[in-house]
Amino acid sequence: MANKVQQPENDLMVETKGKLELFFDKYGNKLLVVLACITIVAVCGFVIYNISHNRGEKREAIAGAALANVINAAGSAEEFAAIVEEYSNTQVANTAAYMAGASYLEAGDLENAKLYLAKYENVGGAAGEILNALVYSLRGDIAVEENDLQSAEALYRQAMEASNDPMTYTENAQKLALVYDAMGDKAKAQQCYKDIVAKYPEQQRNLSKYIVE
Repeated sequence: MANKVQQPENDLMVETKGKLELFFDKYGNKLLVVLACITIVAVCGFVIYNISHNRGEKREAIAGAALANVINAAGSAEEFAAIVEEYSNTQVANTAAYMAGASYLEAGDLENAKLYLAKYENVGGAAGEILNALVYSLRGDIAVEENDLQSAEALYRQAMEASNDPMTYTENAQKLALVYDAMGDKAKAQQCYKDIVAKYPEQQRNLSKYIVE
């Protein structure tokens, strides 16, 4: 994550951002691989459906192939953004908007990250719910970068509500706990960890060190 901010930072905010950066260092690559697989499967499924049910509609199929190529080639934010612009108003462009926003954020370009995440529209289905949660999460990350903790709190909660996927829920609950730490609300931070364990008991061993009984 980049260190670009719009407001002065206090020591607690610096510490919290550092923890978030360590979290991404530990889990970021694994998450991106999972997301790429989900995206490719979702895109390919949509393309097959589109060709089978509406052979006259080729734009989605072409856009899906273009996005799959960019993902497989570990493309740049600009390449994802180009798909958004070229294939606007398609489901593929919607997915590309998420990928562009994530890539711009990773590069530290907050303005373009916000621009393309704003183009994303929530979708249904299991894979769609995960993407919806990830978009809220990225917007929360941007709010942290801008020292807007109130917005970050709301966005991470929206991410947790958007999907019950264990990986995304746990990630966002941990981010929310760090935000509450930065706000000085230790009780709410503790509750975030307890909520994870209550929902996913297998996380007890990983999170026990953060929970004070």
